[in-house]
Amino acid sequence: MYNKEEISSKGIPYKSGLEVFSTHEVLGDEILNWGNALAYGSQLGSDLDYVVQDSTSDPAVDALTEAGAAETNRWYRFHTNSGSNYHGTTAPTSGSGFFTLTATKSGALLSHAGFYQELNTEKGVEYQIDVTNTIDSDTATLFVNTYFPKYNFGLDKVSYKLNTTSSTTYPMTSSSTCITTSSFTAKSPKEIVLIYLTTSSASVSVNLTNISIREKKTILEPVYSEDFFGNSQKVLRRTNELRRFNT
Repeated sequence: MYNKEEISSKGIPYKSGLEVFSTHEVLGDEILNWGNALAYGSQLGSDLDYVVQDSTSDPAVDALTEAGAAETNRWYRFHTNSGSNYHGTTAPTSGSGFFTLTATKSGALLSHAGFYQELNTEKGVEYQIDVTNTIDSDTATLFVNTYFPKYNFGLDKVSYKLNTTSSTTYPMTSSSTCITTSSFTAKSPKEIVLIYLTTSSASVSVNLTNISIREKKTILEPVYSEDFFGNSQKVLRRTNELRRFNT
């Protein structure tokens, strides 16, 4: 029997805290602009492109610090030229439903080329990134990083600091996971997502079809069970008070 001081004979609780809930994770609205390569057409090839300084220790941070993003929700590109520290390649392009990234290597020198977008994020909120890959026999590594702005006293200006990083390795076959998922918790209202490719081969290219970023939310839903007559009934606790036991 239920404790009728807390639950009626018809299963209606007299007190709050007796309901049983289950936790579910859901995704909110899309916050990345032009993440669908088919919709973006060939536009990426015309977006602003920054040539990385050969002296830099981090091509991605150099691109963000020196070129930045003049507008939120727009794609920007960067790539390295051949020099004493990096090998050259071309900036990413789009067309025929694909975002295409290239990478090269010569001796110990690697190329870096990628594209990035400043987002409208909420500090402290967790977001999920989904990147849809395509089958490819090349050997390469795709990085998906997030950055937040931070003042650099050595440079005496705003720079960027790495928040999270994830990677996908190629080749990609029919038994591989098509969608690569990662997440980050925003440390700034203007978090940046940046995607770039490297390789240990002489020359490679890979294609992406879609990039998505959505807020991760946790919701509570009441738990229901079926009674003797086949009706759905809300599951309730017998009591919301802690019980003490003699030991």
